[in-house]
Amino acid sequence: MAETVHGPDDRRQITDTAAHPWRMHASLLIVARDNSQWIGTGWFIGPRTLMTAGHVIHIKNSGVPGRDGWVKSVQVMPGRNGSTLPHGSVTSTSFRSVTGWTDNGDQNFDYGAIILPTDLGNTTGWFGFGAYPDSYLLASTGNISGYPGDKPAGTQWYDSRKIASVDARKVYYDIDTAGGQSGSAVYRMVGGNRMAFAIHAYGGAVTNSGTRINTEVYNNMVGWKAAT
Repeated sequence: MAETVHGPDDRRQITDTAAHPWRMHASLLIVARDNSQWIGTGWFIGPRTLMTAGHVIHIKNSGVPGRDGWVKSVQVMPGRNGSTLPHGSVTSTSFRSVTGWTDNGDQNFDYGAIILPTDLGNTTGWFGFGAYPDSYLLASTGNISGYPGDKPAGTQWYDSRKIASVDARKVYYDIDTAGGQSGSAVYRMVGGNRMAFAIHAYGGAVTNSGTRINTEVYNNMVGWKAAT
């Protein structure tokens, strides 16, 4: 899914990726059903659970025979910095999403989770998350850090900007991103903690957008966080 830099590219590279909080973001290497390889971004919400975009783990409407559906595997590399993997990597074959995405390919439901076979999140730490009212989000500065495909492979880049608009299921912002950052947390600082309120998923001519963490999404995330 295309993501977009608007005007000057304000992204800055994170080089201290082994440290908190940057290690809570993971570079993803995805193997699709047809063995094609893709990149994405995920973020920890618990010891064994990362959130990402639905289209990272379940491909829809690719138009390529044998590609659509649940991916075969995802290699999770927390705090990756190019060829350096400060917290190693772990491969997952266990994924979660919702039928709004997996059956219908509806962009309003483009979110999902990766369940790890280890407790790697106990090493990295994880994000908080919440379902916040419109007024709270519109007064917020959104932050995104992830692994864009237009920068050197496996490098983490960060940008922030005010939230532009919201609706019931999406949040819109002019935060610079590029392909590969799909699945990144859109978060704000609350008392020194990073609290996610959307999952980055799409680009646009004027604004980029993410799937809003509303009450329904929040409840699914709580359930996925408890998954083992």
